[in-house]
Amino acid sequence: MSQPLIKTHYSAAELAAMKLEGLPVSKGKVIAKAERESWPFEEVKGVGGTRREYAPPAVILAAIKTKAATVVAATMPARSLPARREEQLPLIETEAQALKADARRGVLQALELLMQRSGYPMKKASTVLLDMARLGQANEQLVGMLKMARDERGRKSPDGLPSVRSVLRFVEYERAGMLAPKKRERDMSVPAWAPFFLGYYQRPEKPTVEHAYRAFCVDWAQAQPGAEVPSVHKVRRFLAKVGNVSREVGRLGERELKTLKPFIRRGFDKLLPGDIYSADGHTFDAEVQHPQHGRPFRPEITTMVDIATRKTVGWSVDLAESALAVLDALRDASLKAGIPAVFYVDNGSGYKNQMMNDVATGFMARLGIEMVNSLPYNSQARGVIERLHQTIWVNAAKSLPGYIGHDMDREAKLATFKLSRKAIAKSGEVQAMPLMSWPQFVAFCDQKVAEYNDRPHRSLPKITDPATGRRRHMTPNEKWALHEAQGFAAHRVTDDEARPLFRPQVLRTVRRCELEVFNNRYFARALEEFHGEQLRVGYDIHDPNTVWVYDEDGRFICTAELDANKRDYMPQSVIERARDKRAAGREKRLESKLAEVREERNGRPVLTVVSETVIPGLSGREIAGAFERLVEPVEALERASPVRTINAPVDIESGFAVPAAPEQRIQAWLELSERAEHGAPLSEKETRWLGSYAKSHEFRVMNQKQNELRQASAW
Repeated sequence: MSQPLIKTHYSAAELAAMKLEGLPVSKGKVIAKAERESWPFEEVKGVGGTRREYAPPAVILAAIKTKAATVVAATMPARSLPARREEQLPLIETEAQALKADARRGVLQALELLMQRSGYPMKKASTVLLDMARLGQANEQLVGMLKMARDERGRKSPDGLPSVRSVLRFVEYERAGMLAPKKRERDMSVPAWAPFFLGYYQRPEKPTVEHAYRAFCVDWAQAQPGAEVPSVHKVRRFLAKVGNVSREVGRLGERELKTLKPFIRRGFDKLLPGDIYSADGHTFDAEVQHPQHGRPFRPEITTMVDIATRKTVGWSVDLAESALAVLDALRDASLKAGIPAVFYVDNGSGYKNQMMNDVATGFMARLGIEMVNSLPYNSQARGVIERLHQTIWVNAAKSLPGYIGHDMDREAKLATFKLSRKAIAKSGEVQAMPLMSWPQFVAFCDQKVAEYNDRPHRSLPKITDPATGRRRHMTPNEKWALHEAQGFAAHRVTDDEARPLFRPQVLRTVRRCELEVFNNRYFARALEEFHGEQLRVGYDIHDPNTVWVYDEDGRFICTAELDANKRDYMPQSVIERARDKRAAGREKRLESKLAEVREERNGRPVLTVVSETVIPGLSGREIAGAFERLVEPVEALERASPVRTINAPVDIESGFAVPAAPEQRIQAWLELSERAEHGAPLSEKETRWLGSYAKSHEFRVMNQKQNELRQASAW
């Protein structure tokens, strides 16, 4: 229905289209009525000629205005809400606002019902309704709605009821679509200083508000001279208005901030066992004894879990994370549970390597497995295997005496560390060490995996426990058995198939029947016709004596033995005799040196005088007397010689002092040697130092330098 236009003159067709009460609905009858009642008119020119437009009486004009008001009220658009930013949440009215709006709506319904039954106008009906409530003639529900509908911002009445004017305002509020009372909202405008302050607050150092505020005040006063410096309380109120995630931007990195943002929860109801295996390595949080030397260390455990059943299908324990540890866990899973279709892992070096991903020799291609790597630094995507580490291995480590996890008390951790190191220092008594041995640890891990697979898992469906009759979640083993009962059959491999299947392979070129693998040479005559070709070589990580050779299509050719074409350079008997002779000579030299050391320790001369003139200028009797003086008791020497100190090493008898510099010492030795050769007498200290210095390492070095200098000067 179109809205009538308010004007002074209308055509007969316009008046007929309005369908007013007391006015004909056809154009001809309207013209007849206007001529009969002598309505004033005016001639108006149009497209088809001139037409008459009549000025209707006052009664018809009032009806036209009432019609227009009705149309306006019926077609009034709803009150538009203020525009919101896309990232802002569409806030709704509070609970108190909703209760007041419902109470006012109930009061208006009661008012309308009273007006219909009594015929009172709205103001009179409002007065009667409030009087009935004050006199107790209204029901309790209506009185409660009147009290709830009252606006607390006005003057308080003794009885808690609204005034007549307030009830009439409720009608206006309903027509305007604002029946709920307004609530004062916080000022969400961003002050001019806010972006500048956030530059000091949103930092990876995570400064406190006080610390960031102090730095902000200094720079803000310099950047904006004369501008208002907000108080720290105003800054805190502004931060309270910022969203919890937006406030942490800059204080948290992208990886940490991701833990606060929305995420995708993956479902696994449609998966079958073996569809997806997830694997990851975990450094055990307790120390055990090393399998080789028995010292404490933290082993690396690689675990594989089936996503559909949450069952731990394979695991391995090694000294460190490596591709071989992953291979061992994959072999264990393939033997026990079957080969998976998808292998979901991270981007670690144990998974992204040539042994796993090579198109010709990689295990993924040979086993027909598709490896899917998660995004870097996105461990949330592999939450199943990450949570499994906490459930099995962290809890298992806490039950051992060597636990040194991050949540352990620092004092207790240090005491455990000292206890294990003390056991090592105790004459190597490894058996007394309070740590689990390697065989015991492997059995311990196997037991923990079995316990996990038999424990109810909260992500699996619920069943009724046949033993207790209570509802509980299924265990991974029960979920796996359920799939097998429904017709699922795992693609397992036998142990005989696993041996060649899980041998790592590399590509090597044949050179005269030889293959080089990890600095070892392998030989087989069957490779003679493959000279210069590149073949696939499989090896056993535990046995280096044999390798298995395959062609490019994977057909087995032969086995090659380690150094199979190697022969002894000389007959073994000749080598053995040479070794015996060399060993006898070394023993003789060692015995001579040992005797010299013992004689020197006991104060006996190693050499004896065999002639009268060993040193020119000295008789044999004088040399023998010198040796006799060397072997006198220490007490006699101390009594005969005055006390000498280290700071003044001067011989009182001869005045000889050992020079301080190496160059001076070698010159002094050469001079003393020359004096001895010409028969000049030497003191006791000079004789003793002449013999001891000649045995020192410094003498050999300095003597060699002297010889080099003499040779250079000769040239």
